[in-house]
Amino acid sequence: ILFEIKVAHRNLRVDCEFPPTYKTPGPYCEFKQDSRLAGSTRPGAQPLLDLKRRANVSLVNPTLCRLVYARLPGTSDEKAYTYTCRVIQGDVALENTCNRNVPVCSALTIQSTSGFLFIAMSLPVILGFLTA
Repeated sequence: ILFEIKVAHRNLRVDCEFPPTYKTPGPYCEFKQDSRLAGSTRPGAQPLLDLKRRANVSLVNPTLCRLVYARLPGTSDEKAYTYTCRVIQGDVALENTCNRNVPVCSALTIQSTSGFLFIAMSLPVILGFLTA
């Protein structure tokens, strides 16, 4: 299982890619935050209520599960958590865990950083130290 964590606009997005199979039932996806079930596509799954309200788990395509979790600033959401993706296909379950503390980045921070990098890389060319 491949695992990717991103943060955008205070939402945490965890993508979990897995190999295709034609076993039934499934595939079903489950995501845990530490050992607590945050969300699932499996019928009858019971995520914790406080996590369920802010978590959305979906099967984006036949081999990609996605968790979108609305993080609340100034709460325990900003601490490091262990995220687990579990994919159930027939009688087989695949699981992968990633321990991440992903800071919330604003678009302004990203824009000013890339702007600064552009200026720093262009300055030698502008001043004539290097030829383009």
